[in-house]
Amino acid sequence: MDVRTFWDLIATLGGWPLADEITPFARLEEELRTVRDCEEFEDLLTKCLFDLDRSDLANAGRRRSDDSFLYYRAAVVVAGEDAYRSMLHGRPEEFRRFTDGTVPSCEGLLYVAQHAFERITGETWQYVGELDYETGSNRAQW
Repeated sequence: MDVRTFWDLIATLGGWPLADEITPFARLEEELRTVRDCEEFEDLLTKCLFDLDRSDLANAGRRRSDDSFLYYRAAVVVAGEDAYRSMLHGRPEEFRRFTDGTVPSCEGLLYVAQHAFERITGETWQYVGELDYETGSNRAQW
């Protein structure tokens, strides 16, 4: 899966804020049809979340916990490629709009590849990529 395909798949979510926390992600899971799709989607998502794992963004938002900061970064990805690129290029003040907590969570994005893999194979997801998206993993940016 190339980067363009990844962002096209993200666009199927309908942007941010989401209408609800389940339906858009279930539809996206159905778009992943092979094990390779699942792994490549996971790698590209992880790269985006890793790139957004920065102290300037954490300090710009209403960070309540490491988990909430991860979910806010997921919201940026759900908002699409333009929002993601805006955060990467020195606009951390715009991150605040993803942290007000009054819209449905984007945590479900983190499980799209896993759910799709388990649907396809009937097996438990064990995939571990090269990067980690947990808060603080991008040590160079903290």
